[in-house]
Amino acid sequence: MKLKHIEIKVMSDDAYGDHLNQLFEDLKTGKIVGKQKTSIVARTPDDVAKILTSERIRLLHTIREKKPESISELARLLNRSQPNVSNDVKYLKRIGLLEFEETKGPVM
Repeated sequence: MKLKHIEIKVMSDDAYGDHLNQLFEDLKTGKIVGKQKTSIVARTPDDVAKILTSERIRLLHTIREKKPESISELARLLNRSQPNVSNDVKYLKRIGLLEFEETKGPVM
């Protein structure tokens, strides 16, 4: 597991609407191609707090500091159930905060 650098923006409703309109226009005109920088755009700090819960922040911190080699090891380090940790890891991967590194050799 590897942490990714992201940008988090909190915007007013008007700014958020303008942001989406510009994004759709850029997509339509071909200004956006390929992978883009990962970012989270929210309308309120509460929206960010729903994404980055205290447990997910603790999980990210543990990955950065301890560099666990598996979700099982991460769950043990966090003293949390493996299914809950797995769900959080999958969610954070889906929104672009984590990526999985390829492992060499047999996986046990």
